[in-house]
Amino acid sequence: MNLLEVLRSRVAGLPNGSHSDGIRAVVRHVEAAAGHLRRGQETRDETPFTDAIYRTNQGFEGSLKEAYRVLASEDPGKISPYEIEQYFQKEGRLRPRVLAQFTNYRREWRNPSTHDHRLDFDEDEALLAIVSVCAFAIVLIDQVAEKLSFDAARAEVESVSSPAPSGPLLTQTLNLLKQYAAAARPIDGTSLSLRGAQVTGSLAGFLSATLPSIPIQTDVALSTNPRREADLVIGHQGEQIVVEIKSSPPRRILLDQAIEQVSRYAKAAGIRHAIVYFHPTGNGTEIITEEKNVVETGGTVFVVRPKPEGGG
Repeated sequence: MNLLEVLRSRVAGLPNGSHSDGIRAVVRHVEAAAGHLRRGQETRDETPFTDAIYRTNQGFEGSLKEAYRVLASEDPGKISPYEIEQYFQKEGRLRPRVLAQFTNYRREWRNPSTHDHRLDFDEDEALLAIVSVCAFAIVLIDQVAEKLSFDAARAEVESVSSPAPSGPLLTQTLNLLKQYAAAARPIDGTSLSLRGAQVTGSLAGFLSATLPSIPIQTDVALSTNPRREADLVIGHQGEQIVVEIKSSPPRRILLDQAIEQVSRYAKAAGIRHAIVYFHPTGNGTEIITEEKNVVETGGTVFVVRPKPEGGG
């Protein structure tokens, strides 16, 4: 896997905005670090390896600044890098997997190189720093993409006057998911290019605007197990719905796995009803809903998905 290519792809998939120049600068810093690494390998001079670390530090700081711009909706130029780091550590704005990468890079590379100007780094350390900052930037950009998609979808719904949904929360949610999927379904034979984080953000923004009095939470930890993190939890305590979002075609094996997965999530959280939402990735004649009783939770899992051509 070429992490630099993955990073470039993530950045290319972001909509333009005030964050764009800064995020492109992050890519340039990481590319420069990779260039220093190659130069050190080719010349057998270890000096470029230390230069690579200083460039990855710039990529790390830049990633945090632009994430702060988007996630906090504030200008990062008005506060110090230290204050930005403290904000992310104390406010809980970073998802656990992003925070883990943040902590690792900060501890292993950024702090040692910043606070001791006598340090030199070797080839392996330069390589690990580049991999670490790439991984951090990629997962952080996914979170930025989710927030941008949330804001765009919410603004689009709020710009159009439409009647408020009615009925039980479960019925409202299923109807809105079908409405969202139908609007997103491509009609020209192309595939939708939204990544999972963008679909989650866009769907959450749509639901928060159409259900303004209902809490909509994303990336919700349902237990102490870090693998049990729901994409969405909709509703108040006592009347909640877990939603698992898939951006892959609903092939039977994936469908069965998704139902089992969301059932475990619902059971861990003591929630009776859950939904698996498959985002359209190609042409579909209609959006269908399937229902499956779950013995373990005493509730039901609903599947909202495009109906494949030919039925089924």
